[in-house]
Amino acid sequence: MRYHYEGRNINIPDQVIDIGIKEGLTRQEAVDRYLSDEGLAVDPTVAALTEKAKAAGTGAKATGERKERKAPERKPDEVKRAMIKGLAQYLSEQEHIIQIEITNLERMIAFEFAGEKYELTLTRKRKPKA
Repeated sequence: MRYHYEGRNINIPDQVIDIGIKEGLTRQEAVDRYLSDEGLAVDPTVAALTEKAKAAGTGAKATGERKERKAPERKPDEVKRAMIKGLAQYLSEQEHIIQIEITNLERMIAFEFAGEKYELTLTRKRKPKA
């Protein structure tokens, strides 16, 4: 279908109009939707809402960028630290265990036993939801 809009002739595929009519639109509404989708016509309501959202500055920014999120601050877990230190102390007292290293204060101990390398990882489980 050939359509005249703001001094220009625009070819709109007939199947686009037919799909709009099947969706319950009038022929003019289907044409208006096509023009809006192609960026040829600007709906004043949409333009006003877009400007209002940009002015508010909440959520996603006008350029599509999001606000940076702060990394959560972890509180030191003194119980886990004490357990790791105790386990490292115990391992150091064993004859065949060598090269004991606390690789993470609250989580991991690496050591060597009989020529093989091992790691112990301490994990605290959360309480089950009732």
